[in-house]
Amino acid sequence: MKINIKFRKTNRFKKRKYKKKKNKFIYNKNYLIKYFLLIFLSIIFLYMYIQFKDSNDLIKNLIRQIHIAISSDNKYVYPSIVFLTSLLDNRAESTFYIIHVLFDNHFSKNNINKIKTVVDNFGKNRAEVVFHNIGDDFKKATISFYSRANYYRIALPSLLPNVDRVIYIDVDTLNFKDLTELYNVKLNKDMYLSAILDYALNVKEIAKFGIKINKYINSGVLLMDLKTMREKSIEKILRDFIGTHHLKTVDQTAINAICNNNIQIMPYKYTVPLFGSYEELVQCNSGQETMYKVRESELYNAYHDPTLIHFCGPKKLWSKNFNHAYKPYWFHYAKMSGFYNEILNHFRYDINEAENILQQIPPDGGLLKHYNKKN
Repeated sequence: MKINIKFRKTNRFKKRKYKKKKNKFIYNKNYLIKYFLLIFLSIIFLYMYIQFKDSNDLIKNLIRQIHIAISSDNKYVYPSIVFLTSLLDNRAESTFYIIHVLFDNHFSKNNINKIKTVVDNFGKNRAEVVFHNIGDDFKKATISFYSRANYYRIALPSLLPNVDRVIYIDVDTLNFKDLTELYNVKLNKDMYLSAILDYALNVKEIAKFGIKINKYINSGVLLMDLKTMREKSIEKILRDFIGTHHLKTVDQTAINAICNNNIQIMPYKYTVPLFGSYEELVQCNSGQETMYKVRESELYNAYHDPTLIHFCGPKKLWSKNFNHAYKPYWFHYAKMSGFYNEILNHFRYDINEAENILQQIPPDGGLLKHYNKKN
């Protein structure tokens, strides 16, 4: 008898599939990287919070900081207001101006508040103002018919011990462009100042102090390398000179006499010094030596598309007996400043006179086109 034995298949001994275990080292390493990254970012944010306690400070340190200095007194507070309005209105969005205002004990609290108001209104969280009371400094310096405030720029190396460079600007000036390019001008070796060439009017004084007449500069707009000036003790040397000489052109004579070999000539595209007409500027340029003379086309472009226009003579844009093509722009910024009526009253203009002056601005805006704001 044949017996058929059938074996039934079973899954009993089927090979089990095991999930592949992750490498514990790789698993832990990924988590460690994440934790360390989280800790690192926390430390960075904590540091930033400690260093920059408010958002304004944070913004200021992330964008271009430019230090600007002016001198003012009770007589020149309204020109200061108009200049600062033009400065801030033409600031590029990526620029942060730190404005240093130098004044003495006689400068009223009310005038300080006026300047602060202008910076707050037009700075748009991209500017701040720092006030420096000079006190009785330079009290014994000769002033002729000038203001003692002219000397204050000489104190900037010690007034701003943590600032490497600054642009000093007289307030009888109008600004039409952002000043970043001027602030970043490279100064050649041994040069710690940059300034524009000027008329050599006081020839006797220039000769007396051995100043190079072909390199006589105007101190109304100065790019100052404060770090180098501190290293070379230039402030002390200038103070000693001022204290021992009678100066007709005050600080400008001192700066030309002491620093002449260390001044880099500033191109006219950054600032144009004017006593009056464009023709006078052409005449000044034609009288310079070949090495400093510029092409008239360059002069023309600088005058008609200026960064800064400095009215350094006795005639000012706010003077009633002075008519100039740029006078309407001064009144434009006066009107914009928020102190228009006070300014008109101070300089004895009635509203109709002022409006007639404003009507002289070209229909296309002229110098108010603000091309620089795209930067």
